[in-house]
Formats: sequence, C-alpha cells, structure tokens
Amino acid sequence: MNRLINKISILMIAIVTSLYAQEGTKLIAWKPIPEANGYQIQIKDKSGKLILDKKIETAYHSIEELPSGTYMVRTAPLNLFKKPAVWSNWKDLEIIISEPPQIVKEIEKPIILPKADSNKEKIISPVTIQGEHFLEATKVDLSIRDEQLPIVSKEVKSSERIELKVDTTEAKSGPYDLTVTNPYQKPKVVKNFVQVEEQKSDTNTDSNNNIKENLEEIKKNERVKTNLDTSNPIFITKSNDSNKQTNSTSTSKQKVSLPKGKPFRDYSYDEMLVFLETDVAVNCKNTKIPALTLSECHKTYVILNFSSEDNQSVFEFYKLVSENESNRISAYRYFSKHCNPKFRPAMERMELQWKNRSNLDPEERQSLAEELSKFRTCTR
Repeated sequence: MNRLINKISILMIAIVTSLYAQEGTKLIAWKPIPEANGYQIQIKDKSGKLILDKKIETAYHSIEELPSGTYMVRTAPLNLFKKPAVWSNWKDLEIIISEPPQIVKEIEKPIILPKADSNKEKIISPVTIQGEHFLEATKVDLSIRDEQLPIVSKEVKSSERIELKVDTTEAKSGPYDLTVTNPYQKPKVVKNFVQVEEQKSDTNTDSNNNIKENLEEIKKNERVKTNLDTSNPIFITKSNDSNKQTNSTSTSKQKVSLPKGKPFRDYSYDEMLVFLETDVAVNCKNTKIPALTLSECHKTYVILNFSSEDNQSVFEFYKLVSENESNRISAYRYFSKHCNPKFRPAMERMELQWKNRSNLDPEERQSLAEELSKFRTCTR
C-alpha cells in the first residue's frame, strides 16, 4: 500500500492538462501504476459541479461525450478493496477542437510596416490576422529567409482574429511570409503577408496615396482600406466666397441634409453617405474613417472606438461602401448577423449592390446573395 501511495506523484504529473480533438476518440490518459487495482476518475465543470465520478480498469478514459470547454480533473489508484488509495490534486483540463487554420487577406498587396531610418526610436507596428479556427494555442510567425520578425505580443481576440504587435526597428527590409499553426495540424503559410520598408521622409507625398499604400486602419487594430466606393460619390458644394465657409453637402441629384435626433439605423442610404463625408476627423488627417468611430490616431494606424453598437455599425457601413471587396464581404456578414433592429442604410446599400450584381466578382456576388437573404428575413 505504501508503494502505491508513493507512486501517486507520478499520476499527478501525468494528468493531461490540455486535449486537442483529432480524428479518433478523445482520451484523457496517465502513466499506469503497476500496483493499482484500477483507478477512479472525477471531473468537474467550470462551475464546480461534479459531472463524472467513475471507477475504471484502465489508465485512460474516453471523454468523447464532453463538449469543448474548461474542466477540472483528478484521479486516484484503487487498493485491493477497490477504494481510492490517495487522490491527486485537481488539475485543469481544457478540451478544444484543433482544426487547420484559415487565413483571409483583406488586400492583395502586402501590409506595409515601417522601419526606422535609424535606431534612435523603437518602432512597434500592429498586424491583424483574420481567418478561422484560431486558438490560444495557435502559433504565429513572420519570417524572411529563415529570419523571424520579432513578435512583441500576440492576442487571440476570437476564433476569427489574432492581433500582433511586431518590432520592426531593426528588421530587414523586404517581404515576410506568415505561418500560422494549430496543434496537430499542418501549418498555413501566406507568402508576402507583410512588407517592411524604410519610412519615407518626403512630406509632399499626396496623403491619399499614403493611405492606399501605407495606412493600416484597424478595428481595435483591425486593418481596413480607407477609400469610399467611387461608384457612389458624394459631392461637396463649396462657396466661391473666400470669406465664407460652407457646410452644405449634396448628392449629385439633390441636396441631402442630416436629420436631427434620428438614430443612425433609421438614416437613409444617402443620409448615411453624407454623414460619412461630414464626420471628418480633424486631428487625424491621414484617414477618412468617421470621427465617431476613432479613439486614437497614429502615424501608421488608428485605434477604433466601439463603445456602442452604433459606433460599430457606422464603421461597418463605412466598410460596406469601401473599394475593398474583402471589407464589403465582411460588412455583409456583420449586418446579416446584427439585423435586429435593421440598419436601414446598410439594407438599402446591399439592395443596390444586388441590383448591380453583374459588376461584382462571383465570390462577392455569392456572399451578397447569402447575407442579403438573411438580412431581409431576419427575425432575431
């Protein structure tokens, strides 16, 4: 009996603390103890409720019936009388599903990251990775010819978004490949995901060109393209009188004024376009993102303010009318999921897109068809 108790330390160390589901049966296993006459296993859910208490003959047990989540587990070897000799400590058990990661690139060109022209200042740049099947255990690296870009921090915001902060101060200039790996899965590699370039000192460069090529707009550090869709232009009427400033804004057909006290979700499509053009961030000149949604403005990126659902919906509408196809597809999905109450300007825009669907790429046309159908019939 003493030898059995002495060997319980082996059992405590060997308990699995994190389990990844693959093809086959999910098991929790530990190193067998020869003197044991079986084992008893107990599992509690995160609320502390005992959901499994079972005596078994083997040094492993199937937990196929347990859904993904966090649990506590302990085991004990049984003596000759089939009683627990001594219990191990409670250990964390996490059951997660590991699937091959998927990556969605928002733009065809690589993300431009600045590099200092000297080592006087440290440059930390944000990078957002969007896709599917991301886990806390997901590994990420950015490399160029066997050299890795230093990753200062990695935060898994959701199963669809990872936010990185990378140190480009002393990085080599050039394209870096992204590698994302989930446990027990093949790595997903995206060539030329980011491009490290020295910062340009030419202050006369057109700000719009800087936006298109260098600005990394982020949704809480998420990248977005900043140009409005030119297929639906907004025209600003300016007075010829140099002593007067004008705030009048109109569409090409008729003047549209912004309604007072009206919720954004009840705006018309044209009214929302006017709002985007008039809600300009004065202190953030390198972006056209609505000031309402801005929290912080930096040289190469902005941090957004989603303190309310209105803020996020306005930002998603901004993506809906952008020139970037991936942004638009992302916005289709957002509005079909957040459709009660319906965001009227988004509905009008998506209906207009559907009428002009022959101008869309097949992938966007299919996404629009699926999400618009959900949006129209939303009962949430």
